[in-house]
Amino acid sequence: MKRLPENSKMLQILTLMLLMLGFGISSGVFSQTNKRIEEIRKIYQEVNKKVAECDENGDASSTFLTEIIVNKNNGAYPAVGIYTSVVKFYYTFGDREKDPYPNRLLKIMVTINRSARTETSEFLFDEKENLIFYFEKNEIEKRVYLADGKPIQILEGKKAIDLRSKAATELSRQIAKQQQRCLVVFQTIF
Repeated sequence: MKRLPENSKMLQILTLMLLMLGFGISSGVFSQTNKRIEEIRKIYQEVNKKVAECDENGDASSTFLTEIIVNKNNGAYPAVGIYTSVVKFYYTFGDREKDPYPNRLLKIMVTINRSARTETSEFLFDEKENLIFYFEKNEIEKRVYLADGKPIQILEGKKAIDLRSKAATELSRQIAKQQQRCLVVFQTIF
């Protein structure tokens, strides 16, 4: 039986150590991502409680609602039929020492009705008004969790989408475009 040279054994040990280190780092990143997603889910639940309170008891709530309705009377659009778009901006007080008015955006909800089809999307913001979660429901539900403005997880239905894929890049671009349009409207209100 042929004996391996000493350098070869060292190379095998070094390779094994690097593989174990790589798995440790990737599992650390994975657990950080999961922790961030759990934080986002908690914020989502808290904001939804504020939204429900605002919808039920708007006059007593510290969360405010501005609603914009396009085609409120359901006039028929050529080649589309009935078309209605509703955008709801939920917001509250920010730094009251700097600005006494409620202008810190919590959530944007968009509902579009086209004849027999309904599309919904939601934008959730953190306390610094950074987008942290996006939800869309058309034929398929899409969920995008974000950190520092970049997706950390994208789900289509229950399937995770590779963040480096062309589909992920295009979805991120669409979200940014939609978000920007909504923010311009919200900022124009104040």
